[in-house]
Amino acid sequence: MRYAAFYGRYSCERQNEQSIEGQLRICQQYADQHDLKIVETYIDRAMTGTNDHRPAFQKMLADCEKNVLWDIVLVYAIDRFGRNSIEIAVNKQKLKKNNKMLISATQRTSDNIDGTKNLDGILLENVYIGLAEYYSAELSQKIRRGLHESRMKGQFSGGILPYGYYVENKKVFIDEERAEIVRFIFQQYAEGTTVKEIIRKLTEKGLTYRGKPFAMNTVYQMLRLEKYIGICRYDEGVYDNIFPAIVPKYIYEDVQKILQTNKKGSKSTRTEFLLKGKLLCGYCGKNMHGDSGTSHTGKTMHYYNCMARKRNNSCNKSAVSKDKFEKLITDTTVQLFEDQSNIDLIANEIMNVHKTRMNKKSVLSILENQRDEIKRSLANIMKAVEKGIFNATTQSRMEELEKQLADVESNIAIEQYKEKTILTKENIIDFLTNAILQKPKKMLQTLIQKIVVYDDKIIIYYNFTDKTNPDESNHRDSFYYPGSDSSVMVECLYRKLNEKKSIEFSIDFFNCYLGA
Repeated sequence: MRYAAFYGRYSCERQNEQSIEGQLRICQQYADQHDLKIVETYIDRAMTGTNDHRPAFQKMLADCEKNVLWDIVLVYAIDRFGRNSIEIAVNKQKLKKNNKMLISATQRTSDNIDGTKNLDGILLENVYIGLAEYYSAELSQKIRRGLHESRMKGQFSGGILPYGYYVENKKVFIDEERAEIVRFIFQQYAEGTTVKEIIRKLTEKGLTYRGKPFAMNTVYQMLRLEKYIGICRYDEGVYDNIFPAIVPKYIYEDVQKILQTNKKGSKSTRTEFLLKGKLLCGYCGKNMHGDSGTSHTGKTMHYYNCMARKRNNSCNKSAVSKDKFEKLITDTTVQLFEDQSNIDLIANEIMNVHKTRMNKKSVLSILENQRDEIKRSLANIMKAVEKGIFNATTQSRMEELEKQLADVESNIAIEQYKEKTILTKENIIDFLTNAILQKPKKMLQTLIQKIVVYDDKIIIYYNFTDKTNPDESNHRDSFYYPGSDSSVMVECLYRKLNEKKSIEFSIDFFNCYLGA
């Protein structure tokens, strides 16, 4: 008598223990007929066979390397062992290396129980494996297609429902009571309130997350969740008709910028650096971070320092005083945008650039040409298929082109939407005028994109666009304002930088006195 280990598996929650019992019963009958005794069982419940990341399966492979009693792995069918042809071959080799073999109770395999080769079983086993892999791939494709169709109809396809929503008849609706909490969190964070302080305010109001106090990780996850502006992504697809938006897009974008900026951090935890994440060294291009030190009198000094100089002294850029630097940037910004003639001038130049871009439509033309080229390639492949030329390479190329076509058509839709978005001079003037009325921190976060710092001058890159545009990064332009000390001249010159333009405001540090 020989000894065997039974391995059983079922794939999804819709199957149950009866599936395992049926597999074990058939295998036990096979064992009785072939003088085998099952001495060990390994069972994976609700586990896919498309990979071998299954706990019981891995334990079986580990045990086969030990001095165990069994030397046969008995399965109901080959597809219980796996549905991936490569992994099946690798794992069978592991069994063989340890003098073990795989036997199916219902299908002929390459090995007989007595250790001899089953010649027709070699062919049949590979057919079984190929069919199992094909079935799995086809089923997966059908499931993805079905889910895609459901999502295209705006139906909720399952998963964890974000806080602030509820589902009824496969449709997602806003839970207004909880949605107000979500809006409060986003608004507070956009205004500069820390997550810890937001949680304190929520706790004081008796507000909880699913019955428990809000945790910091929970709040950070909510702040990053794109579903709150009505966008969700599944399998590289983007859907905007499943989740109704809770948070305005411009607030969400403000929050993402703050989150990104805060990643860069500052070691000076008690001091707020208003320009954190916005400063670049003009000499080496590295970020300038907030830092602190103690003078010979024992007074703590705060300043912005080039990270290349701080880390390995590879840059000669001198540090700048935090308070004086932030005051200069704030005063200069207010001075620039309080002057109505400057705002009119900027708005006019922005409109000229915007109109030029809209007239050229170069991006849309390129995308449309790409789409036409892909369609021609697909048409050629279809002609080949009609002539009977179809193989794995043809199928792979067709799938690749279809994916490219979907991506290009999505980008075309975005560009067409941009063309419909009308940018007016009044929008620009309203944005710039209202921005300087905010508190210094919010004003700087709203208006300033980045600041390049030299020892003798700085270049400030200002944003001008309203955050409600569909793609803010593509509506940002720049203008160069030369000048001495802190004055602003009306004359505008274009200067292209990294294929974008920003307002460049030159300031003479010697006249402004910014010594650290």
